[in-house]
Amino acid sequence: MLKYPDMKIERVAIIGAGEIGLALGGVIAQKAEVFYWDKNEKKLLGLSGEDLSLPEIMTGAQAIFLCLPTAGLKEAIFCLSPYLRADHILITLAKGLEEGTGRTALEFVSKIIHKGLVGALAGPLVAEEIAGGRPGAGVLVGKGRKMSAVAELFAGSKIKISFSTDLIGASLAGVLKNIYALGAGMGEALGWGSNARALYLTEAQGEILAIGKMFGGKTITLLGPAGLGDFLATALSKNSANFYVGWQLARQEKIDRSSEGLVSLPLLLGRLGNRAKNFPVLMMLKKIILDDQSAEEIFRQGGLI
Repeated sequence: MLKYPDMKIERVAIIGAGEIGLALGGVIAQKAEVFYWDKNEKKLLGLSGEDLSLPEIMTGAQAIFLCLPTAGLKEAIFCLSPYLRADHILITLAKGLEEGTGRTALEFVSKIIHKGLVGALAGPLVAEEIAGGRPGAGVLVGKGRKMSAVAELFAGSKIKISFSTDLIGASLAGVLKNIYALGAGMGEALGWGSNARALYLTEAQGEILAIGKMFGGKTITLLGPAGLGDFLATALSKNSANFYVGWQLARQEKIDRSSEGLVSLPLLLGRLGNRAKNFPVLMMLKKIILDDQSAEEIFRQGGLI
């Protein structure tokens, strides 16, 4: 990617002071001033920006990271829109389908934001690991040369940055890995051995690749850090909300949190229509999650138990 020598990002706004927002802000703070904003003011206590209004934060910010689940994007953008400028760089970390439109987070934000450069940060970035100073991989997704200035925010950190202009593939890969990670959590609850786990991950990744290509994603993206890398991190991490929700579903426990995969599954099925039946792992997840069938029985029928 070409350098953008005339621009250095010195002030960053983190919208959403949750786990990933705090983790990301901690890394970026080594390179730029970071200010946090969250609609829940209690989350801002002790953070840089707690005494500033949203207009004040937006006035000084050059780059804005939307560290929110997809369900929170519409409200957040409504709040931000009056203060957005043409020189802003807006990066979303959400990896789900927007409930009202069925679009990926990047598609959704790009459709309703008409000022500034819109991009995404994809890849395996488990918040607890990033906050603990452990390595991760980020894929900056976008077509503007200013993305190189965003990459400089991570220079010298343990987050390895790469670039992609495959907006469809990178954003859809994030959605798919969250859906299929639900099944990995179910397998943990059901006591899968290494063989069953490997079988599930292999078959699930095959479907992620096929679905991603069906909608226009590129193979290199779907098998790279934004695709396969992110899927493995999410499907193998007990810190993953999607893994945990899948674990609860298999144990038939009350779901005590939402997850991008849980929200996105019926929306993905809607986008696929009759083509969904060509993806047996996806259909197993549908039967368990949406049709309330036994995970143990469905996976036994699928040869995973």
